[in-house]
Amino acid sequence: DSLMTFRKTYNKIRYFIYKRLLSDCDHLIIKKEYHYPTLFSGKGKIHIEMAQLGVTPSPYFYNTVGYIEARNSSALVTIKDHTIINNNFVIIADKTSITIGEHCLIGPNLFITDSDFHGVEIKDRSNGNYQCLPVSIENHVFIGENVRILKGVTIGEGSVIGNSSVVTKSVPPHSIYAGNPAKLLKKLSSD
Repeated sequence: DSLMTFRKTYNKIRYFIYKRLLSDCDHLIIKKEYHYPTLFSGKGKIHIEMAQLGVTPSPYFYNTVGYIEARNSSALVTIKDHTIINNNFVIIADKTSITIGEHCLIGPNLFITDSDFHGVEIKDRSNGNYQCLPVSIENHVFIGENVRILKGVTIGEGSVIGNSSVVTKSVPPHSIYAGNPAKLLKKLSSD
């Protein structure tokens, strides 16, 4: 019982440090409090509705933190109602937007970005000349563990993304995709 009390106290302190002391996002709207330590960063806007960040008991709850960044003033991260994102996630909107819909279930070690963060050509690798494309995860999507979702991707409503997938192209609604790069495994019913 004393170990459980210690863990709760330890996590509340970590939550306070990351959210209140280390986060530097001026445009942060959170409609529900949570207790998984998450660092919020950037000049853009972060809007979290009635979503859950962090899951206990689940791996990484006590030894990792989440990271959400809206890097530039044009960047926007939105996480909608009743979505659950497991521990150790990274979500970075560089210049456009990342939207996660309602009722999504997302496993640990998620990485989502709208950017490559540098150009491919040598002259563009450090001058900020690169393209960003919005990412959209629609409602009722289930994403497994260790998934990477890259710029310009839309994951259609009701789809499933398998563990350890790298999603480089959009996924149609009601589909199961997995692999690196993620490919169609099966179509689901739309019920």
